[in-house]
Amino acid sequence: MTTVISLLLVASVAILPAMAAAQASNNAASTYLINVTPAPLRFGGVSVGSSATRAETVTNRAWENVVLTGASVKGTDFTISSHPSYPHTFSPGTSVPFRVKFAPQATGRVTGSMTVRYKALQDGRWRWSSRTIQIFGTGTTTSGSLSASPASLSFGTVPVSTTKTLSETLTNSESTAITISQITVAGTGYQFSGINPPATLSTGQSATFQVSFTPQTSGTAAGKLTISSNASNSTLSVPLSGAGSTPGQVSVSPSSINFGNVVVGTTQSQPGTVSAANGPVTLAGVNFSGPEFSIAGISFPLTLSAGQSASYKLTFAPSASGSTSATVTWVSNATNSPPNQSLSGTGTPSPQHSVTLTWNASTSTNVVGYNIYRGGQSGGPYTQINTALNTVLQYIDNNVQGGSTYYYVVTAVDSTGVESAYSNEVKAVVP
Repeated sequence: MTTVISLLLVASVAILPAMAAAQASNNAASTYLINVTPAPLRFGGVSVGSSATRAETVTNRAWENVVLTGASVKGTDFTISSHPSYPHTFSPGTSVPFRVKFAPQATGRVTGSMTVRYKALQDGRWRWSSRTIQIFGTGTTTSGSLSASPASLSFGTVPVSTTKTLSETLTNSESTAITISQITVAGTGYQFSGINPPATLSTGQSATFQVSFTPQTSGTAAGKLTISSNASNSTLSVPLSGAGSTPGQVSVSPSSINFGNVVVGTTQSQPGTVSAANGPVTLAGVNFSGPEFSIAGISFPLTLSAGQSASYKLTFAPSASGSTSATVTWVSNATNSPPNQSLSGTGTPSPQHSVTLTWNASTSTNVVGYNIYRGGQSGGPYTQINTALNTVLQYIDNNVQGGSTYYYVVTAVDSTGVESAYSNEVKAVVP
């Protein structure tokens, strides 16, 4: 009997390490009996005070049934919003859904985890294990992971049959790419351009496009842009508002301008005023029947509300001598006929100016002539203006402009070509 007991004890001692090794092996294998997808779970940007929900799927990858015994999350901003009743048994190859909620309490990146606990029957014994995935989210000040800026578009009052265009920008604050599948616009007179869905925005990327309003009748008009995407906020709305107004009448003052005599090569300007009455008016531009007239101080297109005026300047720049005239036609959406202005002026020849210089003869010997120099400022630098040695004590400079000031010096040259220093400087002011 003693011998038998001893043998049994030895056998049991030999078996125990093998059983422990088998148990450790089974526990290691059991961690792969289920698959949790997606992993990691990413929420992207979610506005503080709101929430977003994502789906998780747990799949049985084993050859036998697996029993889910529970699940939990770490991270104060994450919760499991739906799960199967525990314990839940599901057969090989089947899946069970979970839903996880992210409700950020502050801006910034948030990290958490989700652990799914389960058991499986292996070698006639129940083995317990778990699978953990990471969870990421970002608390933002925008609504959802696709944001629109501005959040609404107001076109104000726009004259009937004219168009006003504003810009709209979509930004992806998600941690993964977002695909904008469709953009629709509702409301009479509203259109968009500059974006052609489907369009994909990578993380942090923005896309700017244009929205236009062309009212066909007077009165207020409401509209809406609807942006559909695969973002957490899959449907994003941008309210549109505007009002159409019946055009008023336009007037210009003065109705005619005579610029008088203007020297060819110079310009003269006269002020004018354009005004709207009985409603807004949009000015598209002006047309001139003569090339020597132009307008400045006003940009087109320009919309004037009823009672509003704009100032401008008309300029006459004659290119030749003689009288000339032109008509200014204002192009607008006004209900009255485009007002015309009559312009006239006379180009006169430029007056001929000259500067006559005289000097005393040099007291040096063998002087054969003189060089004349001219500068634009006192003290030079000077440039020689005579092409040949001047042999008399006078020089007439015909190459001067009215309204300019010149400075002159003279040098003496002897028979050997030696040139003296500059004479004293004289100043000439041309009227």
